[in-house]
Amino acid sequence: MKRQTRSRLRSRIVGTIAVAAASVLALTGCAVGNGGSTSDDGPKLSKGPVTISLYWWGAGARVTATEAAVKLFEKKHPNITVKLQSTDWGSYWDKLATTVAGGNAPDVMQFDQLYVASYAQRGAIADLKAYSKYIDTSQLSKNVLATGEYQGKLYAVPIGLNSIGVAVNRTLLEKYGVKLPNSKSWTWDDLNRVAKQITEKSGGKVRGLDPFGGDTPSLTLWARQHGNQLFDQKGDVVLKPSVLASYWQYALDQIKDGVTPTASQLAEGSTGNLDQSDLATGKVAMTFLPSNLTAFQAAAPTQKLDMMPFPNTSNAKKGWQYLKSSMYWAISSRSKHPAEAAELVDFLTTNTDVGKLFGAERGMPANPEFQKVIAPDLNGSDKIVMNYIKQVTAEAGTPAPVTPVGGQDADTLLAQIWQNVQFGKTTPEAGATQYIAQLKKELAAAK
Repeated sequence: MKRQTRSRLRSRIVGTIAVAAASVLALTGCAVGNGGSTSDDGPKLSKGPVTISLYWWGAGARVTATEAAVKLFEKKHPNITVKLQSTDWGSYWDKLATTVAGGNAPDVMQFDQLYVASYAQRGAIADLKAYSKYIDTSQLSKNVLATGEYQGKLYAVPIGLNSIGVAVNRTLLEKYGVKLPNSKSWTWDDLNRVAKQITEKSGGKVRGLDPFGGDTPSLTLWARQHGNQLFDQKGDVVLKPSVLASYWQYALDQIKDGVTPTASQLAEGSTGNLDQSDLATGKVAMTFLPSNLTAFQAAAPTQKLDMMPFPNTSNAKKGWQYLKSSMYWAISSRSKHPAEAAELVDFLTTNTDVGKLFGAERGMPANPEFQKVIAPDLNGSDKIVMNYIKQVTAEAGTPAPVTPVGGQDADTLLAQIWQNVQFGKTTPEAGATQYIAQLKKELAAAK
């Protein structure tokens, strides 16, 4: 069996973002305009029968839960019929770009932060503040709601929350007698120490850690700890070369120390599923992941997995941590029935019966009321994730801005240069300069 690559783990961290950015750039001339009934107070609900559409990515349990939620909505709104369509992530954005460019976008769409700015800038999705009469966001905190904002406007309502942390295989730690420090105060030195102990006590059979290096979420957290950021609120690249170089140097030192897989092992291709990942098969004891521990636990039923927070530096200012929305609901700016679409978004994000149906499948619910109603039924990894999100929520500062237009390939480019750094083809310092220059060039070309 081939070793699970860092690129595979990186793709999970960023939501498997191997989708052509060209599909987004294909949007041209998407003029804003509502075809429904409007007034000075905004769009009005129709009195007669109305049909709206809902489009999302996902399968299995997500399809079943979404269909059940829509049936509840239609029962409460008998004059509204909702046409449902879902697909896999890989097809979703190409299909959405085509329908938007053709002027027949779905009324309500599931969205990812990677594309909020692109669609908002082209006028393809509506400013939801205009629909405040129908969409109640009062239960969401300011920081959570801000994850769906772009240039001061709310374009997407958060559905779920996650944050990068360190997934830990406690079965391996217990087997080799390695203890973790206090989760609220562990540092990068602690992470190195635990990784080294696991590697040494297992005689090299288990590597302590699968390192970061090729994903912007972990880079953003590292940068925020060092008083920096990848993008600013204007959508400009503000990352300092020295911060990126230090991020890569930390991981490079771990590879050289032998507490992680080698550069060659990390570069090996693999088409394995989660049950073939290094974490699930016990080849590594820890790895950086978003808080989707449940999926990994299901793939490794004989292993006891846990979640530790992102390690901290000794001098990091409060607020470096932040919450990221796992996904959102957005409304087409060309919807013929914007009021009904807004009613649906409100129902899906505020009705507690929907909260019970959705559970934590779309991420830990962004609505605290949803968290309350599902808490009694949570156990195992879902309970671990909820407690982790609560800890991050208490520590979180202002969220990172959504990916700006032209930044869709930020992770792909980061991973490519990081691999060159691993193999000594470039230094962390030179690679950092190259990455920032190329990213700025791509953003400038998209303006």
